Amino acid sequence: MQCPRIRRGVAVPALRVIRVPISWGGRFMRQSTVGAVRYAACVCAMACVFQVSAGEVNLQGLASGSSHQRFIVSYKDRVGSTRATGLSAPWGEIARAVPRRQGRALGLSAMRRLSAGPMLLVADRRLDRVDSESLMRRLAADPTVKRVEVDVLMRPLLAPNDPGLPQQWAMGTTTASLNVRPAWDRTTGKGIVVAVIDTGITAHPDLAANVLPGYDFITDPTVAGDGNGRDNNAADQGDWSAANACGAGASASNSSWHGTHVAGIVAAVGNNAAGVVGTAFNAKLLPLRVLGKCGGYMSDIADAIVWASGGKVTGVPANPNPATVINLSLGGYGSCSTIIGNAITGAVTRGTAVVVAAGNSNMDVATSMPANCANVIAVAATTSAGAKASFSNFGKGVDIAAPGQAIISTLNSGTTVPANPAYAVYSGTSMAAPHVAGVVALMQSVALNPLTPATVEALLKSSARPLPVACAPGCGAGLVNADGAVAAVINATLLTSNAVRTGLSAAIGDSLYYQVKVPAGTRSLKVTLSGGSGNADLSLRANALPTDAAFGCRSMLVGNTEACTLTAPAAGTYYVRLKGTLAFSAVNLVATY
Repeated sequence: MQCPRIRRGVAVPALRVIRVPISWGGRFMRQSTVGAVRYAACVCAMACVFQVSAGEVNLQGLASGSSHQRFIVSYKDRVGSTRATGLSAPWGEIARAVPRRQGRALGLSAMRRLSAGPMLLVADRRLDRVDSESLMRRLAADPTVKRVEVDVLMRPLLAPNDPGLPQQWAMGTTTASLNVRPAWDRTTGKGIVVAVIDTGITAHPDLAANVLPGYDFITDPTVAGDGNGRDNNAADQGDWSAANACGAGASASNSSWHGTHVAGIVAAVGNNAAGVVGTAFNAKLLPLRVLGKCGGYMSDIADAIVWASGGKVTGVPANPNPATVINLSLGGYGSCSTIIGNAITGAVTRGTAVVVAAGNSNMDVATSMPANCANVIAVAATTSAGAKASFSNFGKGVDIAAPGQAIISTLNSGTTVPANPAYAVYSGTSMAAPHVAGVVALMQSVALNPLTPATVEALLKSSARPLPVACAPGCGAGLVNADGAVAAVINATLLTSNAVRTGLSAAIGDSLYYQVKVPAGTRSLKVTLSGGSGNADLSLRANALPTDAAFGCRSMLVGNTEACTLTAPAAGTYYVRLKGTLAFSAVNLVATY
């Protein structure tokens, strides 16, 4: 009896994560030496990371499927990673770690170098968990290798849909909603790019005006289903599969058009007298295709994260539209992969917030990658009653909750290949995450100074509303509050009379912006800069951000003792700019009116 299989199977018309109970004993426990080895491998595949003399072997990915063919090898230094394969031993010697099949030795090839440096190695046949572990241990024994892990196949996090609620309750006015309607009076997300890393996107009139040129990151032709490798066509080709195509016992499934549904939740066009409206309906969508038939590999997903955030990926043209926020409505079992974790950290370092679906297993989110990675905003799903959705993951790793059950959005009517634009109701944490990604777009669009991902997360949490129904196992800070989050961003740069802002800093050439709401009848407005080190110039302008060429008042003295005064200013909003002629720090700013 082989190891029990943990399946993230298929639900019609979309995919769902499924937990299958694990059972030990019986004939399996009575196996001889080989059986004992397999049993130990199965146990360790669930929770073990082994340290060997040469490199680390991360076995958690073995539990993601009954067989594996792709492995990611990280190196200790750049010397190893610059060789043809990165390994000191020849292929033939490494392949001997796996028994021959019908007299033929295992074949190995180096497919490509990942953006972060590791090598993607591919076997010429699928290996069961025991043989996969043997190969991984042999690879890790090479003195140049730092770490070996399975290139895990991830899948969309979509639970079965409920067609009984064909309206956007999440955009409503109940205590279970996003509370987004008041936020739309302030902003609709204009000027912000949201990357949807998913199955790609289908042509849809309710999306077209907001869609930017994307990219197809799928390298495996079977997964891609479009007859070619990576290219600049992010169109969803369909992810339908026949029975057993995604593993023994897997049911046949129609195409999910998952990415199209997610994209509509983020930024379906608003005020067009048709269809639905997105959370940030004037934001731009950057579709990146990483999921196809049976899912998608984390090596492709990692590269997409890097590229979406403005990083460089070998062989792929530079991204002309780096995203301010990335949505990942996908996942797999296990601890956070180093490859995915590094990609996310890089994106966050470049200033891109990463929003991730918590997973649909009704388990602790600690078991769901990439929701369990550092630096992400992990989102649980809630119902129209404001309770945790029955399928949603939970726990301390969840950051916030959002509507995720019975969500209507854009879709396609095709069962296999694309057909006509349509709308449908889906449920899942896949639907919760894009609501939050849309709220992040709203927040960034009103931010005078771009918000760091850490600030975004902090403001989302501090402005969240309590769930109408208590979430005992943990749903983060509460229910996302779009209007509260947008207001928090605005208030963060609002100068009230005589309230001193302290500790301000910026690099040379960079600017900080603030705003002052001047009431009618004000006799004078004075903005003063003082203290600190370096040199900052001060500018003031009514109704628009000051520039070097356009301002109502500007002070450019040496040092940081600056002031701008306007007599009898008209009522309205005045914007303040501090520009670093030199880098400055610990500066104080105050407005008096």
